Amino acid sequence: MTVILSLKEAPDIPIEADTITPSHFAGKGVKEIEKIPIQQGNEVLKLKDFFDISGESAPTPDETEILVKGDLRKVKMIGKGMNGGRITVEGNTGMYLGAEMIAGRIHVKGSVGPWAAAEMEGGNIQIEGDAGDYLCAGYRGTTDGMKGGRVYVAGNVGREMAAHMRKGFLAVKGNVGPQSAIRMMGGTIIVIGNMAERVGVQATKGMIFCLGKMDSLFPTYKFSGSSDREFITFYLRYLKERRPDFLSEDIDYSEKWVKYMGDFAEASPGEEIFIRASKNPHLI
Repeated sequence: MTVILSLKEAPDIPIEADTITPSHFAGKGVKEIEKIPIQQGNEVLKLKDFFDISGESAPTPDETEILVKGDLRKVKMIGKGMNGGRITVEGNTGMYLGAEMIAGRIHVKGSVGPWAAAEMEGGNIQIEGDAGDYLCAGYRGTTDGMKGGRVYVAGNVGREMAAHMRKGFLAVKGNVGPQSAIRMMGGTIIVIGNMAERVGVQATKGMIFCLGKMDSLFPTYKFSGSSDREFITFYLRYLKERRPDFLSEDIDYSEKWVKYMGDFAEASPGEEIFIRASKNPHLI
C-alpha cells in the first residue's frame, strides 16, 4: 500500500523531513498523515503545508511504501532512522537521505545531497544519480560511520566517502572524490570508476576494489603481491547479480590484479586495496 507525497513547490528555506518514513505513516489515514510535524527553520509545521498527500498506508511499516515527488533538493532527512518499508523518490533530494537507517529499502531516481546513508546500520539504498560528500560516513566527532546495509550509486560520489566505515557493502559505478575510506575499520567498497587521492588514510580493516584508475596511494601502504582472480570474481559476481548495469565490461580472467596492505602508520594495518594493473601502471 502506497502513500504519495507531491511537493507543492520548492521551499525557500530547507525543511527537515525525518518524519517521512513508513514507521511514521503506518496505520494512519491521509488526514492523520497530513498533520505529521515537519521542521522548517525554527518553526514546526505540518506535512500538508508542503505536500499534496494521497493514497493509503498499510497497518505495518514493512507493508507501507512512500512515493515522494518533486524538486526535493531542499528537503532533508527523508528516510532518516528508517526501520522497515520502502521509500521511492522521483527526482533529486537533499541532505541526510537514509541517514542512520536500520532496515527497509530506499530508491532514489535522481541525485542526493551530502551525508546520505550517514551512520547507516542496515537496509538497502539505491541511488540512480550522483551522491554528494560524506556518503556512508560518520558525523563529525564520531568514530562510527556505516555499520551495515548496502548502498549502490549509479553516478559519481563526492569527497570523504565511507569515512569511519565499520561494516556493510558500498558500490559506486562512477568516480569517487578525494579522501575516501578515511579511518575505515571494516566493510567492502567496489568502485567501477576512478578514485581520487588520499584513499584509506588511517584505515585498519576492510576491502576496497578499484576497477578504474586510483590517482595515488599513501607510502604507508605496502605492495602485497598479485591477488587471486577467483577471490575478486566472487565480489564482482555478487555485484553483477544485484546491479548488472554497473559492470558494462567483462573483465578477463587472465587480467592481473595487485594488492596493497595498510595503513602501516597505524598499530593494526589490515586494510586491503585491490587495483587493476592495466589501469594503474603508475602505482606498480
